[in-house]
Amino acid sequence: MDQNTPADVPVLTVSAALSQAYAHWQAGQAMQAEQLCLRVLGTVPDQPDARHLLGLIAHAYGRADVAVEHLRAACRSPLAPAAYHSNLAEICRQQGLLDEAEHAARRAVALEPHGAEGWNNLGIVLQEQGQLAASLECLQRVAALMPDSPQAHNNLGNTCKRLGGNAQALKHYAHALELDPDYAQALGNLALALHDQARHDEALAAIRRAIEIDPLTPEWHRHLARIEAARAELAGRYAEAESLLRHALANDADNIMLLRQLAQAIRPLGHTDEARAILESIVRATPTDAGARFDLAELLLLHGDYDAGWREYRFRYRMPHTAMRSRHVQKPRWDGQPIAGKTLLIHDEQGYGDTFQFLQLVAWARQRSGARIILEINDACHNLAERSGGFDQIIRAGTIPPAFDLHCELMSLPLALGLRLADLPASTAYLRADPLRVERWRARLAGLPRPWAGLVWAGRPSHPNDAQRSLTLADLAPLAQPGVSFISLQKGEAAAQADTPPTGMAMVSPSQDINDFDDTAALITLLDVLVSVDSSPAHLAGALDCPVWTLLPYVPDWRWLQERADTPWYPSMRLFRQPGPGAWGPVLDEVATALRALRPQAGSGGA
Repeated sequence: MDQNTPADVPVLTVSAALSQAYAHWQAGQAMQAEQLCLRVLGTVPDQPDARHLLGLIAHAYGRADVAVEHLRAACRSPLAPAAYHSNLAEICRQQGLLDEAEHAARRAVALEPHGAEGWNNLGIVLQEQGQLAASLECLQRVAALMPDSPQAHNNLGNTCKRLGGNAQALKHYAHALELDPDYAQALGNLALALHDQARHDEALAAIRRAIEIDPLTPEWHRHLARIEAARAELAGRYAEAESLLRHALANDADNIMLLRQLAQAIRPLGHTDEARAILESIVRATPTDAGARFDLAELLLLHGDYDAGWREYRFRYRMPHTAMRSRHVQKPRWDGQPIAGKTLLIHDEQGYGDTFQFLQLVAWARQRSGARIILEINDACHNLAERSGGFDQIIRAGTIPPAFDLHCELMSLPLALGLRLADLPASTAYLRADPLRVERWRARLAGLPRPWAGLVWAGRPSHPNDAQRSLTLADLAPLAQPGVSFISLQKGEAAAQADTPPTGMAMVSPSQDINDFDDTAALITLLDVLVSVDSSPAHLAGALDCPVWTLLPYVPDWRWLQERADTPWYPSMRLFRQPGPGAWGPVLDEVATALRALRPQAGSGGA
């Protein structure tokens, strides 16, 4: 290789020099490896193996720009293997060069379709680009190729979490830690996922272990402060959480993240006016902060300021964690103007309770627009919506709609219609149960003594506010009293609690035979009252115009407003509110008293 090499320097072939260079690199002898690679390039310019190793060395020592240039040169060779393209993808990703990273990763998987590294890097790049469905597919492939790789399960967990599958993400993080209990990155990710489920003690244990393993990672310390503050809130130590954040802001008054956290911390305390003022100041300072705008929208709506609230609520799909849920319809969004002779597609979104709540606006939209209305509804709510009317055609979500001119999401209808509190309710009893199902359930429950009180004690666990709104059946023990037949309408994992009801609670648990919302609706119409936490069955009962008592945390979801025992959305609903943060005891005592008053009024016939 070296024709002019001094006599005391051994003559090397390119192959031998590269072999020694990689051996030096493996042994941590970067200087010697670099010198050998430079000798190779002196003989064979842009030799891809030498360029590749120089790129790895530069990256290891924080010279990212140099690393990218070396790896680009290595990958220009038609002989460059998949690993070189994969490494270029990873280093470009770290530099924020996501388009180039994606191109390199796709080249890697094209060269080696069964290689896990290329698919892994492609999956992570797609994850950072927000292409979450494609990322999930890539990372599932990696986990199948490398089932014993903790990194594969950690990365897969990250994409699941971004897709909203927090429970599935927890499983992947836990599996990663089974494979490597000291994997700090998985511990940190696990901590955040546990935090999102309000499992703060477990989250603290995980993040503290991550810090013990890797104390120099700044984000772990930020996560620790965040989880400690949230734990203080959940435990009722709201003042402690507020104090922590105010102390931090004293030294960093313009920190937008801390200001938002303070607004989030004081909202459960009932300081909604101050939280609103903080968020308004953030929006003035950074009008592009969609997250602050969404938080502000919820507070405006909670205060009943519907004019401003609906305007801010339109940014709900502009946040990083919601952007993938946005539906990019290639037609204009309806703005509330008359469009006689046109066809308007109205499509649902978000949760089942939201669908039940906003279906009452469809008929109004039809009247206001003068358009032909196509209503697209998720499969679970389709049958009930089909009996609601107010549209010209109804289709199931995911099917190709007929031709249409404009579209509007269900929860964008209030903005288009200029909805104000005085306009509510837009309709009552706009949903109807299936009469055949009603008779079937009437026959099944006929032997139970009256009154019949349905119970729903837990909402969807993945809901961001589930820890504040959900209970266990054991928590409802104060409701137990003779003469009342309690009927569980609970679904999901919490339904199993009905097998061991509190002492003195006569409980019937037909949950396994409640196959869909049509069954739930039929049961609700037969009840003397449904007692429910803030969940989709409560909305369904309100839409059916059936008696429902909804149990609310001290500062509830925006739709329930403040300091009132009724809701303009549903005339048949009565609200039972916590008198203070976390104070469910007075709520349950009040409901128990209401049940006692209900008993003498109950008849013996069915509804």
